[in-house]
Amino acid sequence: MKAIYKMTWLTIFTVMFLGSCDSFTEINVPQSQLVGPVVFEDVNTATAAVLNCYARLREEGMITGTAFGLSHIMGNYADELSFYGSNATFQSFNDHTIVPSNSFIATLWNSSYSQLYDVNSIIEGLEATNAIPQMEKDKLMGEALFLRAYIHFYLTNCFGEIPYITTTNYLQNAIVSKNSLAQIKQYIVQDLEDAEALLPSNYPSDERVRANKNVAKAMLARQYLYVDNWEQAELYATDVINSGAYSWELNIPNVFLKENPGIIWVLHPGIAGLNTKDARTFVFSAGPPIKPALALDIVNAFEPNDSRKTNWTRTIANGSQSWNHSYKYKKTLNTGTSQEYTILFRLAEMYLIRAEARAEQSKNSEALQDLNKVRNRAGLPNSLATTREGIIEAVMQERKVELFTEQGHRWFDLKRTARAAAVLSPIKPNWQNTQVVFPIPEAELLRNPNLLPQNGGY
Repeated sequence: MKAIYKMTWLTIFTVMFLGSCDSFTEINVPQSQLVGPVVFEDVNTATAAVLNCYARLREEGMITGTAFGLSHIMGNYADELSFYGSNATFQSFNDHTIVPSNSFIATLWNSSYSQLYDVNSIIEGLEATNAIPQMEKDKLMGEALFLRAYIHFYLTNCFGEIPYITTTNYLQNAIVSKNSLAQIKQYIVQDLEDAEALLPSNYPSDERVRANKNVAKAMLARQYLYVDNWEQAELYATDVINSGAYSWELNIPNVFLKENPGIIWVLHPGIAGLNTKDARTFVFSAGPPIKPALALDIVNAFEPNDSRKTNWTRTIANGSQSWNHSYKYKKTLNTGTSQEYTILFRLAEMYLIRAEARAEQSKNSEALQDLNKVRNRAGLPNSLATTREGIIEAVMQERKVELFTEQGHRWFDLKRTARAAAVLSPIKPNWQNTQVVFPIPEAELLRNPNLLPQNGGY
């Protein structure tokens, strides 16, 4: 495997984090301290190392709101976006013509494992130090364990069997083999459960930009949903919903503002006045667009009078032609005071997780209550579904119009429910059933033959 496990986070922290300070990032760390174990001799520098991990999630890898992140890439890969523009590598996601040498695939892989090196460096540094008070040490350890599970979650859902990395030992990581899906699921849950036990109920900062106990529980709810453990998915979603820490934002236009009381976890934009990278990725003001637009399948999926279509999409016309783009995040420029943060977990997803989990357990009336809470906020009447199967189908439809262009939810829903082929093969001429996972980057297989075999179909 590529030398992505070397100690890189310290220099990245210096350049990217201390160079863009505001209320979230403002920690004064002497340059001389940014070396090895010294970082973990002081709670401020150890905290800064953890904050750098969040910053890297924002800037690169799976969760970044840029065009290189999953919100955009998987929107193209699924049925959410129609490709416009001239970038052939991006187009290959929309066309399903990805090959193992695809540079964006390599970037997703390498940036994610580089982030995991950062996280494992923190875990090892915290384990080795006695200089940090135990309460602070537990909190930082909980955040690191959560982030390790979170990054691996996306890696395995994109690539299938992958190495689950828990060490910074470069010699070991250079010859690592893939873990089975069963092992990966077990490791993700273990890291999340350990994180939940260590993290406090309160957020570590004034804003919800770092993990706390409820963030770990929200991730457990999502993980259990993805592995069809309905009882546990319901349990953890209920814990978050009933925690009293969040309230339902009734006004659809306010859902993607940073003041939404239903936000569970967000990414800080890094500099005061900046907003999300997502807005700059999806919003355009003239047509024909030079970036992907919302596919008609998504635009037409909204029921009449659904206020999400009015508020979360926008139509751009040029003569007789028109295009639509995602308009959840609207602020593309500096607004003096940041108004929108990239949302990674919000209350609506917890209700939809619980609705699906309850329906799968034939708890139909309870599932409908959760489903209708989401529908009613959008100005829609209660669902007419009555059977277990009908409610599950209604939940999937609701996830489609509630969570579009957010961290690849739509694609992962199609994949985990085995609907990808049925939905995509009629509209993607190059679709192959093996494309439910990406290829392992070609360069990684050449560096480390232990990662063989290549995923089927590539």
